[in-house]
Amino acid sequence: MRKNIDIEKLKEEIVERLKPLNPDKIILFGSHASGNPDEDSDIDLYVVTNDDFIPKNYNEKMEVYLKIANYLQDFLQEYPTDLITHTRKMHEKFVLINSSFASEIMEKGALLYEKDHSRRMA
Repeated sequence: MRKNIDIEKLKEEIVERLKPLNPDKIILFGSHASGNPDEDSDIDLYVVTNDDFIPKNYNEKMEVYLKIANYLQDFLQEYPTDLITHTRKMHEKFVLINSSFASEIMEKGALLYEKDHSRRMA
């Protein structure tokens, strides 16, 4: 990753690009959220869509992913990004599992956007 990256501008860009999809949540996690990225750090993004289903197969999971990735296409080409996408129902299960990975995202991640509260944080 480039050293002179303006993460605040990137956060705004991510939210503005995804707003037309009406996502439930956009969370930045990893080194950029904790404030200690290095030059090799990628951008870790967790996006929860407003869909109320659990994908039944790989193709349905890819549809959820591509729905988000298409709106971030130029961004993903410019910045190394680890994009994780879940539907609302997948997110509910993810949180209930309470894995260390889920906890890392939910507790240490920077909430960029949350639909229900119409708020932005970072």
